[in-house]
Amino acid sequence: NCLFRALGDQLEGHSRNHLRHRQETVEYMLQRREDFEPFVEDDVPFEKHVTNLAKPGTFAGNDAIVAFARNNQLNVVIHQLNAPLWQIRGTEKAPGRELHVAYRHGEHYDSVRRLSDDAEAPACLQMEMLCRNDLNKKEVKPQKGGSENEAEVEMEEAIQKVCQATGCSDVDLVSQILEVENYNIDSAIFAIFQMNEVERISAEEQLEPQSKDEESCSRAVQEEKGSRSRSFGNQSLHQGEEETSKGQAGSGEENRARRNPKV
Repeated sequence: NCLFRALGDQLEGHSRNHLRHRQETVEYMLQRREDFEPFVEDDVPFEKHVTNLAKPGTFAGNDAIVAFARNNQLNVVIHQLNAPLWQIRGTEKAPGRELHVAYRHGEHYDSVRRLSDDAEAPACLQMEMLCRNDLNKKEVKPQKGGSENEAEVEMEEAIQKVCQATGCSDVDLVSQILEVENYNIDSAIFAIFQMNEVERISAEEQLEPQSKDEESCSRAVQEEKGSRSRSFGNQSLHQGEEETSKGQAGSGEENRARRNPKV
């Protein structure tokens, strides 16, 4: 479900409608069978391929991305580590809306967002923001024989461009990532986006158990309060019964005294 969750987050700001996005994509492929059937791999019949794709949890690949992009009239930009951006065009309109997803380890998709973007709102990344120009494509590692001032200027420009592309304001962090990525701006941008996504997923996983614990705790408190009120009620009832018994006993003794007066 990772692909449709990532696309949903980009499109709507959340991934709760991933099943609907999957179903709409499958329906689009069925309606335009001639466009997708030739690209089904492993000699699997088209009907079986689409039937499997409609099942939640089934891995969705390039054909599903193409169908989603065309059905929603937008472009999908795929980020991969140490690789150029790959754009799947679903519309020829300019400027077209872009959804950015990261493809990792050959099996997983993530939504790409700025570090500062933690709102539940559609992502608004554009390729221009990511500085896809000639300056970004070259490495800024200081060259031998170059002056220290030139190296510092290049480094500052690289840091500035990574910060602008990712929304990260931590200059020291950006500098460290650039060094780790051999001063390649593209790789540094991708690494920061990836780090942000990992932190977001980790935060969501931590919130889910916490919510369950709070719900369980609330239920336990309510049950405890209820049992206390029942206990107090029973106690009042027993007290009433005791008082009634005492009253009845007192009335009996008084009646016997009247029937048997002392001589």
